[in-house]
Amino acid sequence: MPSYSKSRFIKFCGIFTSQNILMGILHITIGGLLAGLHLSIKGRKYRFLMSECSVIYGTCLMEEHYFLLLSGFWSGLYFFLKTSIFHIKYLKFPIISSSKLFRFKAGISSLLPSLMAQCIWPTLYYLIGYYFLGPYCCSTILFLASAQLESEPLSNIPSLLNLSLIFQLWLYQLIFILAIDSMYLMFEIYLTEWVSFDFKQSSVFNIDESGMTLPEILSIDKVPIMQHLGYLDLVTITQKDKARRSVLFTLSQPGGHPYNWNCVVEKCTSLIKKFSDDLNACIKPQEPKLSLCAPSSTITDISVFQKQYIYHMRNLIKEEIPICTEQSDMKKDVDSELYIQKFIKTKWNNFLTYLLSKRLIAYIFGEIEGGKVCHILFNGQTVIWAADAISSLAVLSLNEDSYGIAQKDLSLIINTLLTLKQILDKLQRTNLMTKKQYGDDKFIKQIFHSLRAAAKRSLYRIVTNFEIYIGDLELETTTIEQLHSFLAYRE
Repeated sequence: MPSYSKSRFIKFCGIFTSQNILMGILHITIGGLLAGLHLSIKGRKYRFLMSECSVIYGTCLMEEHYFLLLSGFWSGLYFFLKTSIFHIKYLKFPIISSSKLFRFKAGISSLLPSLMAQCIWPTLYYLIGYYFLGPYCCSTILFLASAQLESEPLSNIPSLLNLSLIFQLWLYQLIFILAIDSMYLMFEIYLTEWVSFDFKQSSVFNIDESGMTLPEILSIDKVPIMQHLGYLDLVTITQKDKARRSVLFTLSQPGGHPYNWNCVVEKCTSLIKKFSDDLNACIKPQEPKLSLCAPSSTITDISVFQKQYIYHMRNLIKEEIPICTEQSDMKKDVDSELYIQKFIKTKWNNFLTYLLSKRLIAYIFGEIEGGKVCHILFNGQTVIWAADAISSLAVLSLNEDSYGIAQKDLSLIINTLLTLKQILDKLQRTNLMTKKQYGDDKFIKQIFHSLRAAAKRSLYRIVTNFEIYIGDLELETTTIEQLHSFLAYRE
């Protein structure tokens, strides 16, 4: 999971990690290698960087080759900064499962038109940059290689407006980004492929414990790709795998417990609850917690009372409690130290508040409004699958659950989904979703609307199938009143 960056300064510092530096070096190197390999198979003045001069004596620099070779390094740097630094990487799972070949063809056909337009901007930036910085770079190369120029330099407007040169420059940008995006597309196709996981056969006759089971996969939050694949498999079970659903609705032994069902429901509901609590903490400011300590006077009274009746007999002589001067002096010292600490902390907080009142400082070092919400929503895909899975399994249990094990958790499922729906509605009423926070703002809004649709869809699925049993469920009065809007189809 990508780490949460509280401010823009922390996000900027997070760029300079060893992984990002290595990836940047690799991007720049690959961009230069791709341009160099394509130039090596061309003829005339594009094939070699240095060649013998035809008019004057000595070695001359082929500036067209140098111009295009340098553009390869530029393309690596540009697309690394654009796609790897300022964008959060995520894997898009297909809505409808299909073959890998079909997904690759569809991905490439959708990539090409957008990439052709994207390559126009780095081409223009490189032409502008070469116009201003080209003479200095070229003179440095000539000095280091003891070479000279035989033709007019390219760092002027008529030479840079050569259509053939501009087309080759644009083509090299396109080749590089197409190679990189094709690699990412292949990774995405293979990593998001559906994988079938087994349930745990809780039986005394089953001694094979090799491999990870589906409930174990659902709890691996430190490896998000594994958790995503687990919830994808769970949704697939609810859609088209009746044989594995029968294992889910089976007891461990005759008269035993539904271990598989209990584990799956626990993982799904705890995931949705954690997601709802995290979102709610971002929307609603946390209230100050009440102190659990009793007042000092009460504690003193209790200690005196216990002192008087320590032997469970009434003391006829009133014992005077001596006031220890050393303890009182120590208490005064502690109070003075706490006062000094509180004073320093207050002054420091006032100083930080004053600094953050300045717009520029607040923009760089202040907390990004809505940034935490966007960070939480990036993990919304598993919540969508969890809501769809447990609601579908609850509905399917009407016909397939011969033991009635799913009915005991129906009220828990309804309350969990209803809480998620209410928090998403509360978030919709705020202005957090209207502000642009990331370069992937479109994905954030898409996953948010998908979450709202999944919560409503799941509740409608349960309510419409259990309509005649709503009154028999162990639900609170407020919950039943909230479900009436779904029964009347007003949501």
